Amino acid sequence: MKLIILFITLTGVFSHPLNYGEPRWTIAKDDEGKMHLLDLNPVDAEVEPAFDAWTDTFFLLFTRSNPTEGQRITWTRESLDQSHFRRGGQVRFLIHGWGGSATSGENPMTTREFLALGDYNVIVVDWSVGAGSANYITSRNRVGITGQVVARLIDYLDEIGFATHNNVNVIGISLGAHVSGHTGKNVQRGRINAIFGNDPAGPLFNINNPSDRLDIGDAEYTEAMHTNAGVLGFDEPITHSSFYPNFGRTQPGCGPDISGSCAHARSVFLYAESVNSNRFVARQCASYAEIVAENCPGTGVTAIMGGDSAKPIRGVFFLTTNAESPFAQG
Repeated sequence: MKLIILFITLTGVFSHPLNYGEPRWTIAKDDEGKMHLLDLNPVDAEVEPAFDAWTDTFFLLFTRSNPTEGQRITWTRESLDQSHFRRGGQVRFLIHGWGGSATSGENPMTTREFLALGDYNVIVVDWSVGAGSANYITSRNRVGITGQVVARLIDYLDEIGFATHNNVNVIGISLGAHVSGHTGKNVQRGRINAIFGNDPAGPLFNINNPSDRLDIGDAEYTEAMHTNAGVLGFDEPITHSSFYPNFGRTQPGCGPDISGSCAHARSVFLYAESVNSNRFVARQCASYAEIVAENCPGTGVTAIMGGDSAKPIRGVFFLTTNAESPFAQG
């Protein structure tokens, strides 16, 4: 029997530019639970030309009239007139991450929560043709154009009087969080009400390049939940309010979690639970440095993590959660 030994550097991959001599490899789980070995050196990768975001991005509408079977909609009046879209109602876009699709677990789970909350139009964005590359870098490089496509639909809904931008929230996980940011950057007829980024992807995104990632200016209100900061998720605050459950790097109940995939995915469960819960009570830290030091005595200001509405809060927040559902402790 042949014995093959593979040496892989599993040191944390942080959200600064990669240089030679820094860790090049990591292991990550995609939205479907499959493990992948990632080469994080962008020098060796080229964008695959097979993905046309304008034809390969699909939108599935879920409402209380069709809570489990999505209707395919496009930016045509006929498509929308023939759908269950509730004109003038609240609209929630859900955007999956790398390796995901419309049927990825977070989408039906979060859709159920929104439809329990109100008679919403929930639109699941399926960019699986773009996000499904085995090469993470290829999928990462498709984030911007996908955001442009989502922005086009939001503008069209406003143009024909079906929805206004202030009734639109966008929720994205991992790479989908940055698609959400590009969506906000590219709308032309207004500003999105709120963007919620669930553990925005860290590898190959840079704190010094806000035009290429989720950023504070992408909506009237932006919020990020950091559950695997500095490994698979972005580490530093990049939104109006930034929540760091359990100090944001590891999560209770995840065990050793060497790849970070359990902690990364935890953001989805926390957000879904938060839609109909006001029990994720967090305290404001004086600075991000207190998160890094894992010492946040609090400033006296509290806030609710997640949920469904824009908030007047700003800053960095800490809270503890349970190891299993229900996760909220407040």
